[in-house]
Parts: sequence; structure tokens; C-alpha cells
Amino acid sequence: MQNISALFSPGIIGFYLILFFAMAFLYRAAPASRKRIGMTVFLALCSIAGILTTGLFGGGSAGGLVKLGAVLSRLLAVIAFINVSGIFIFSLLLPKIKAGISKFVEDLILAGAYIAAGFGVISASGANLSGILATSAVVTGVVAFSLQDTLGNIIGGMVLHIEDAFVPGDRIKIDGQEGIVREIRWRQTTLETFTGDLILIPNIMLMKSSVTVLGRTCGNKSFRPVLFNVYYDRAPGEVIRAVEQALRDDPPEFVGAEPAPVCVIKEFQGSSIVYSVNYWLADPSMGGATDSMVRSRIYYALSRAGIKLSTPARSVVVTEEADSIADKNLKAEKARRLAALKGADVFRALTDSERDILAGLLKPTPFAGGELITRQGAVADWLYIVYEGSVEVRLYSGATGAYRAVKTLGPGDFLGEMGLFTGEPRSATAVAAGDVRCYRLDRDGFRGILASRPEIAGLIAAMLAGRRVELAEAKEKMAGEVAARGQAAEEQDLLSKIKDFFSL
Repeated sequence: MQNISALFSPGIIGFYLILFFAMAFLYRAAPASRKRIGMTVFLALCSIAGILTTGLFGGGSAGGLVKLGAVLSRLLAVIAFINVSGIFIFSLLLPKIKAGISKFVEDLILAGAYIAAGFGVISASGANLSGILATSAVVTGVVAFSLQDTLGNIIGGMVLHIEDAFVPGDRIKIDGQEGIVREIRWRQTTLETFTGDLILIPNIMLMKSSVTVLGRTCGNKSFRPVLFNVYYDRAPGEVIRAVEQALRDDPPEFVGAEPAPVCVIKEFQGSSIVYSVNYWLADPSMGGATDSMVRSRIYYALSRAGIKLSTPARSVVVTEEADSIADKNLKAEKARRLAALKGADVFRALTDSERDILAGLLKPTPFAGGELITRQGAVADWLYIVYEGSVEVRLYSGATGAYRAVKTLGPGDFLGEMGLFTGEPRSATAVAAGDVRCYRLDRDGFRGILASRPEIAGLIAAMLAGRRVELAEAKEKMAGEVAARGQAAEEQDLLSKIKDFFSL
């Protein structure tokens, strides 16, 4: 009993109290390390149990297994202390001062501390270190021979850290596997694929195989080409301008702004030209989805420009029935255009013959969901008539990018009327809410009708004045002000601008 009471000296009791208090604190402060803290608690309890058990048989003063147990118990206590110190330094202190090290270096430091602690505890027990070191050299040689692959992985991990060929967060490709490096540990490197799988690659394989580090020199973005074919009836310059403008003015999500997307001619084929849109992907996990969005933008951009994508060559047999179907489609399209013109308030002052003329001048202009139709502040002298889908009208304030959705337009509505009639910059931004189909009417197409009946300008000015006052009130509401101009003054101002713009 005297030996047992000696074990609970103030120094030892204080050591364990501090140890358990620190573990309780870290359990709350470092949730990510709770598993390791639990193992440390187990080691501390084992060391207490070992010291108590060996104390019953004489403790360190005894010999044989009892002395070995006492040494092992002290070693477990020191290891528990090292673990607590490591968690405090690596999980709390370094993140607080914005200084982090890799898991491999952390393990290396802890391993060195364990070895030093082991020799320190053994030396304190009175053992002959020189004899132990001589014996351990022979044992080390045997172990090294039998664990060649394991040592190769450890050395490989050390070389990867020293050379800094790639680090956690880099994208690499090895033996057909591509993913993001998450950890480089003693034995293996953890690679997370874009499908959410984790691949554990032995470090020795990384040393022996060719590894491609993707995107490091361009901000971790990857280069991707998207191919499409267009018939020879349209000049390459038209195709390239239409596609590049659509992708640069309103790039899809995850398409890098710099370097900007580029459309180039890839090759000439028998019936079409092959083009390639080359862009930089900002998020490697979204490659397939982003390619799809880029193809969608290409399709809509070419459709708005009246450019057809080519299809595989095939024989076409034209029959009387086919002619009838084509004629029926033409009539349906004309009826749809006339209905769109009649539904738009701005064209109600026109006669049937005038609307019939305008119907032939309308250009089908589709937009993909989320695509910009007009941009606030942009200058363009054309108008859109929506005949399918819906459009969200937004007002942006300041340079913060904050906006307010003020209206949703649907079939029969129009937008961009100020640009068509007065040449003024767009007063709001319009975004397609889902697939939208519009007709576009340019200034030149409307000039002839307005020149033949100048009195139409007054009716249009009255209608536009109401819309402009409504939009001004929405803007002033955002700014917390009161509308300063009335309907009559706005109407007179617009009529003057329309006459000047069309030289009436």
C-alpha cells in the first residue's frame, strides 16, 4: 500500500489533472479532432491503470515484466501528452495565426516526438541506451528488408513533400484517374474524383508513374473545346462573331472570364465547316454540365443570327404532301407573327396592311433560360416581341450588383421599345426565365411605315410615356425618392425624340 500511495504524488496528480482538463477543453474547441482525443483519453487511462497495477508489485524498483510494464505505462502517459500538445498546436494555434502545415509534416513531427519520448522514458528507467541502439540497428536492417514497399511509400511521401510537385488542392491525372488531391500521408495519397469517390494511391506508384498536374499555370482552370458544324453558306466571320459575342457578353456559369472563350475553325469537311469553342473551365467538377450550357448558348446564338447547324448528309424526297406541309407551316408562322403584332400595344395604331408588312420583317430570336436579352445601359436600336415563355425585367442600382425584379413579361409583351423608337440606352435588364422565343424588329424595318404615317409617332409616344413613368417610379422607389416628371411632360419629350431619331 505504501508503494501505491507513492504513485499519487502531487506532481503526478497535477500532470493527469492538467492532461484531462486539456482534453476536455480540446473536445469542445476542436470538434474535428474528437476521434483522436478519444484515443488519447484511452491511452491516459491505460497509463494510470498500468502504473497502479505495476505499483502493487513494486513498480519501477522491481524487475522483469513488472519493470517493463512500469516503463510502458510512463511511455503511454508521455504519448498522451504529446497528442494533446499536437492537437492544440496543429488544430487550434496554427489555424488561428493563418499558418498551416500538411498532414504528412504533422505526422512526421509527431513521429519524431514519439521516438524522442521513447528514448527519454527508457533512459530515465536506467536502461543502457548504447546497447539498445546497437541492437536496434540490426533489427532496423531486418525490418527494412521485409517492409520494402512500406518504406518505399514513406520515402515517396517525403520526396513528394520536399519537391512540392503537387499539393493538396491540385488537380492531377494518373493512369486515367483524374481528381483533386486531398491528402498526402505516410503511405498513400488520397485523390477525390469528380464523381465523389476517394482513391488511395500508394506513394510509390506516384513516384514510378507519370503524373499530370492540371491547370496549375492558369489559376487551376482547365482548357475545354466544344465542337459544332455549320454549313458553307455562311461566312466563318459571321459564325465566329455570333458565338463569341454571346459567350463573352453573358458567359455561362463556370466559364472563366479570362482567358475569354474563343471560337476557331478546326477543319473543313465535305458539307460543313467544323468550329471549336475553346474555353477555360473554372470548376473541374462541372465539366459535363458546363459543356452542355456552352452548346446551348451556341445553338441560341446561331439561331438568333439565322445560321443553321449542319446535319449529316442524307437524301431527301420531296413530295406534294411535303410541299403542302411546308406551305401550311409558312401560313402558321405568318399568323403567329400577326398575332404577336396585334397583341403588342405599341403597334395597335397600325393598319392591317402595315402590320402585314412588318410581319415579313420580323426575325425569330430565341433565348435560353438565364440568358440576357437586354442589358441595362446598352445601346441597341431594336425591339423584341415575346410570343413564348417569360422574361424577368430587372433594375440594377449602383456598382454593387444589387437588383430588383420589377416586372415579368409574357406572350404579347414587348421590350426594348425605347431603343427602337428613340435610340436611347436600355433602361433595364431583361433575363429569360426559361426558354423564350421572341421576334426582333429593327429600326430600319419600322422606318418606312413611320415615314408614311408620321401621326403614328404621337400615339406611340403616349403609350411609351406611360411605360417610362412606371419604370421611373420603380427606380425612384429603389432610391427612396418621388417621381419628378408627369405623364404629359414625358409624352412630349418622347415625341420630340422619336421625330428626331426618324428624321420626321
